[in-house]
Amino acid sequence: MSANAVILSVRGLKKAFGGNQVVGGIDLNVGHKEIVALVGPNGAGKSTTMNLLSGTIPLDSGQIHLAGVDVTEIGPAREERHALFRSFQNGGTFGKLTARENVAISGIVRGMSMFDAHQAASEALKRVGMGPVENWLAQKLSGGQRKLIDFARCLVANPKVALLDEPTAGVNPALMEVMSELILSMRKGNTSFVVISHDLPWAFGLCDRVVVLAAGKVLCAGSPDEVSANKDVQEAYLA
Repeated sequence: MSANAVILSVRGLKKAFGGNQVVGGIDLNVGHKEIVALVGPNGAGKSTTMNLLSGTIPLDSGQIHLAGVDVTEIGPAREERHALFRSFQNGGTFGKLTARENVAISGIVRGMSMFDAHQAASEALKRVGMGPVENWLAQKLSGGQRKLIDFARCLVANPKVALLDEPTAGVNPALMEVMSELILSMRKGNTSFVVISHDLPWAFGLCDRVVVLAAGKVLCAGSPDEVSANKDVQEAYLA
């Protein structure tokens, strides 16, 4: 991977809570249009790493460069961070807002007018198959439908890098296939992805590269075939 192909560069990422070192010095590069799976057991530091990359929580040390800009000390709401989109494992929908209103927020925070944000939200919801329920309150939607709201938000954001935390958790196989197609479609439109997933067959089938975390550090990284063949990974996580 050449230097000019790297869209997200992370060096020496560290975070401790009290005396517990949750992330212990992670280095990571994500290439232009690359899909990277971030896997590992519970407590490996995956979601905390995502929170650090998105600026949701401050890091203790390290550097983060996004699209050539040092965003290490920049909060998630700043314009320099708009090239990055972050979804959360348990979703981030507001139950008393409609599906369209939830998605429109993604455009509004990026400077769209209210009208343009709602137009973009409607189009995104149609693209993910949620057009018929765009005026439903989010609290009336299923878990899988709320996951699709996250994808619609990502479409409106049109980021250079999307961080997806367990996008397929609790959804049926047909919807997982829809999500794969959406990710691959966005990759064609120049979005790179970092995806956390406990569904290893799905993640390994989708991603270009796999990074395995253990105790807050990178245990192994490589192609899905390389990682699958790694004996340490097999014994600890794939048995």
